[in-house]
Parts: sequence; C-alpha cells; structure tokens
Amino acid sequence: MPKVVDHDQRRREIIDVVWRLLATRGMAALSMRAIAEEAGYANGVLAYYFADKDALLRAAHELVFAATNERIVRASGDARGLSALRAVCGEIMPVTEESLLEARIATALWQRAMYDEDTRAASTAAWDEWRRLIERHLKDAVTDGEIDSIDLPVAADNVLTVLMGFQVTASLAPESMTPEHQWSVLEHSLRQTRTGRSCRKER
Repeated sequence: MPKVVDHDQRRREIIDVVWRLLATRGMAALSMRAIAEEAGYANGVLAYYFADKDALLRAAHELVFAATNERIVRASGDARGLSALRAVCGEIMPVTEESLLEARIATALWQRAMYDEDTRAASTAAWDEWRRLIERHLKDAVTDGEIDSIDLPVAADNVLTVLMGFQVTASLAPESMTPEHQWSVLEHSLRQTRTGRSCRKER
C-alpha cells in the first residue's frame, strides 16, 4: 500500500527546518537548496508544499506569532489588569529556550521586513494585536485602581517597545540579557507606568 503522508505534519517539519536555519545561520544562508538538504528532501518536495522561498518565509513568520499567541491565551487565562499584562509579557519575552529561538527567528525576519511588504505587513499586524492587548490590560489596571490614569496608547507603546528591545538584545547578548534581568527591566517600566511618569511630558 502507498505510504500515507501527513501533509500538515510535513509542512510543520519543513518550517521547523527554516526556524533552525534562521536561528543558527541567519537569512543570508537560507535558500531552498539549503532547506531541502537540512530537511532531507528533494527540492521538488519543497515545491509541493511551498511555491517558493517567499511563501515558506511567510509561513514561518506567521507560525512564530501564532505559537506566541497560543501561549499568551493559556498563560493569561482569566487574569486581568497587571497580572494579565505580566502573563502576556512573559510569553513575548525571550526568557525560555523556545521564546529565545522565536526571538532569533523574528529578528532575522525583521531585516527582510525592511524591504518586503508582505513580511512588514505580517510584523505590523502582529505588533498591532499585541499593542491592543497590552492597552486593554492597562485600561483594566486603571479601572481596578492598580495604576493611575495614564495616556493608554503611549503606555502600551512603551511596554511593547521594551518587549521588542528584549527580542533584539537577548538574541545578540543572551549572557547579559538574562531572563532575570529582563523581568527587572520590565518591572522598572511598569513601576513608572503605575504613576504615569513614563507618559508625562517634561515641563
């Protein structure tokens, strides 16, 4: 009987190879030939699942954000306010082997996003989703009296910028940007947010 192939599983296996190559060799070393060799497939097999490298990179990019969002849903549960915000941040921050790998993949793809409209649009959409989520939890924190009234969009952008900074610095220098240090930096930012100091203009 012919072998039954799980096509979804094979697509994921190919994307896992792309993740591994991006994280260890970077965008410059990525080619359909390199992906096929690493996966142990012929080039024709890759073409069956992905029309070209662009399609493969888009799928890899989307899966990074999807994996993070799945963890966010599980981690935040029914929490709200600052507890929910910390849960969200903890899944975006590169504080585990899994999330550090995702950060390395994301930062490799950001270079591509500078000139590729599809990659830029995917990154922007993901950041917008996280920004709205962060702002919602900050709004709940204001309602619940955990923090003072603040400029919510600015405060949300402040948190998101800190998180994106972790993605870069932890990818480049994980020995100094440790999980413990990331949490300390985040808590410092949240302490400023609680009093609105990070959102007030100097007079």
